[in-house]
Amino acid sequence: MAGAIKETLYYTVGLVVLRAIGLVMLPVNTYFLSSAEYGRLEVLLSFIDVGALLFGLALPAALSRFVGTVETWEARKAVCAEYAGLALLVSGTLVALGAIFSAPIMGLLPEAVSRTEFLLLLGAICVEGVLGVGLTWMRIRGAARTFLIMSLTRALAQAVLSGTLLALGFGVEGVLIASASAALAQGAAMLAYLARDCGISIRFARWREMVFYCGPLLLSALAAFVLGSYDRWVLVLDVSPEQIALYGVAGRLGGLTAVLLQPFHMWWFPKRFIVLAEDRGAERSADIVALGYLIVLSAAVVVSLGGPFAVHILTREAYWGASAFIAFIALNYAIQETGSLLEIGCYLRKDGFAPLIINLIGAGLAIVLYYTLIPRYGVAGAVGATLMAQSVRVFITYLVSRYYAPIPYRFGPLAGVTLVAAALTALSYALLPPLVMPLGGAVVLAVIAAMTWKLRLLPAMDPDELPDFIRRRLKRG
Repeated sequence: MAGAIKETLYYTVGLVVLRAIGLVMLPVNTYFLSSAEYGRLEVLLSFIDVGALLFGLALPAALSRFVGTVETWEARKAVCAEYAGLALLVSGTLVALGAIFSAPIMGLLPEAVSRTEFLLLLGAICVEGVLGVGLTWMRIRGAARTFLIMSLTRALAQAVLSGTLLALGFGVEGVLIASASAALAQGAAMLAYLARDCGISIRFARWREMVFYCGPLLLSALAAFVLGSYDRWVLVLDVSPEQIALYGVAGRLGGLTAVLLQPFHMWWFPKRFIVLAEDRGAERSADIVALGYLIVLSAAVVVSLGGPFAVHILTREAYWGASAFIAFIALNYAIQETGSLLEIGCYLRKDGFAPLIINLIGAGLAIVLYYTLIPRYGVAGAVGATLMAQSVRVFITYLVSRYYAPIPYRFGPLAGVTLVAAALTALSYALLPPLVMPLGGAVVLAVIAAMTWKLRLLPAMDPDELPDFIRRRLKRG
């Protein structure tokens, strides 16, 4: 447990700094870009989302799943080496195909892009597979410090270069240049790390498990893309770029709900299968998932009541309308992350078809709702469609996961905390002006903490598992 706390602290520091950089870049981007340009940038960034899935090939999820099936670190290194080799091979192949067939691919995109912009987008995503494998391996190895250094270096370099190019008048293209440059530099550093730590193999002795597990997961990830960024592709057909810009700003802040859970994710997700297989693993998993859910709930409260304050402080008045969407987007991310906490049973199968089918159902429902609601309600229709589709997807995820892993979650007490927190958040949102809403958030967080303590929802911890400096402080009393 001491190691887990130390790793989580590294991840927390990293994410705090990363989000601070993101918050600094929000007023920079909205200052140098008109709302129409910012709306176009949002659509272009959604291309990066889907491209990253294709280049990633679901290899990080497969690596974290199958590295737990071998017992020695030498064997685990061999597994990682094969996944790194496949990621490199996929990157090279897809870059070549993208460059050769750039014209027809550009014609398929809903937003017109120049060849230069397309190549920059390709550069920003081409090493996603290598980065995904490398960053997952760092988390498995417990190399949180290296993970932190590499992630922050990329973010700082991208922010500095992007801000400089925007100030020089490069506009949207400047942001894409910064994204591609930072990604390629981090990719080169990651290849060097992997080659030194575990090697890069092209033997592919485990190719069968890669195909049967990664194939369905890739399709599943593409279906999940529909629930994440595809709405921009539909919005561009019926909504002005200025409205998409408001949605984009709200999404940047609402997405902090998921980001605030990431330190927990980074520690728990690569190790959850190992914990589940231990003695009393189901009970321990239930306790840890409850902790994750409480983090999600608190994050949603913070973002819902702090987001409007941030919009009014960080952006020009033209973007203040984004405040109306933040709480609903935060709720969407809270539902999504709750599903990710409950999904472990879906990944116990070796073929990856369970999450594929679930995400296909969610994606199909989302597409139907997008084309039904967006033409009539615009951005509000996109938000409502995503909320409904995500809710259905998470409910099915729980039912399927419970079949494969009957973990005894404490839904009753957690539901009580959720209802109280939701009611207080809605009341604060309705009664308080944007610049005062964070005070309401502080009250709601205090109530969540009190109920968590009263209902004993935190996992039990052996004092001997605490870090040395905490034990010494407790003994001094």
